[in-house]
Amino acid sequence: MVDNTGDIERLLETKKCQGGDLSHANLSNFDLSGADLSGAHLYCTNLSGANLSGANLSGADLSYANFVNADLTRSNIRGADGRGVNFFDAQLSGANFSGTDLTFALLVNANLSEANLRAVKLVGANLIGAKLNSANLSSADLGGANLSTANLISAKLLSTDLSEAKLVRADLSDANLIGANLTDANLSNANLLNTNLSSALLIGAFLVGANLIGTQLDSAKLDSAIGITTEGQLVVG
Repeated sequence: MVDNTGDIERLLETKKCQGGDLSHANLSNFDLSGADLSGAHLYCTNLSGANLSGANLSGADLSYANFVNADLTRSNIRGADGRGVNFFDAQLSGANFSGTDLTFALLVNANLSEANLRAVKLVGANLIGAKLNSANLSSADLGGANLSTANLISAKLLSTDLSEAKLVRADLSDANLIGANLTDANLSNANLLNTNLSSALLIGAFLVGANLIGTQLDSAKLDSAIGITTEGQLVVG
C-alpha cells in the first residue's frame, strides 16, 4: 500500500489536498468544512461523521468511500467518481453532484433536498427513504434504482431515466417528470398528486394504489401500464 501520510498531514494542517492520495485513510469525524479535495483519491476512505460542508470534491475518486452520517451540505462533488460510495444518512442538501457517477451508491435516508443531480448516473443506486424534495434530477440515469418511500416533492425529473426503478410509496407530488422514462417502473401506492407526467413513458409501469389526483398525463405512453387506463383513469377492482 502506498504511504500517503504526507497527504493526510497536509490536509489536516491546511484543509487542502488537491489531487492528493487519501485512499484507505481514516478521517472519521474530522472537521474538513470548506476543504479543497478536488481531484483527490478517496478510494475506500473512511469519512463517516466528518464535516465536509462547503468542501470541494469535484473530480475526486470517491468510489467505495464511507460517508455515513457525514455533513456535505452545499459541497461541490461535480464530476466525481462515486461508484459504490456509502452516503447512508448523510447530509447532502444543496450539494452539486452534476455529472457524477453514483452507480450502485448507497443513499438510504440521505438528505439531498435542493441538490443538483442533473445528468448524474445512479443506475442501481439505493435511495430508500431519501429526501430529494426540490432536487434537480433532470436527465439523470436512475435505471433500476430503488426510490421507495423517497421524498421527491417538487423535484425536477425532466427526461430522467427511471426505467425499472422502484418508487413504491414515493412522494412525487408537484414533481415535474415531463418526458421521463418510467418503463416497467413500480409506482404502487406512490403519491402523484399534481405530478406532471406529460410525454412520459409509462409502458408496463405498475400504478396500483397510486394517487393520480391532478396528475398530468398529456401525450404520455401508457401501453400495458397496470392500474391505469389509456385515458389516465385509475383502475379500481
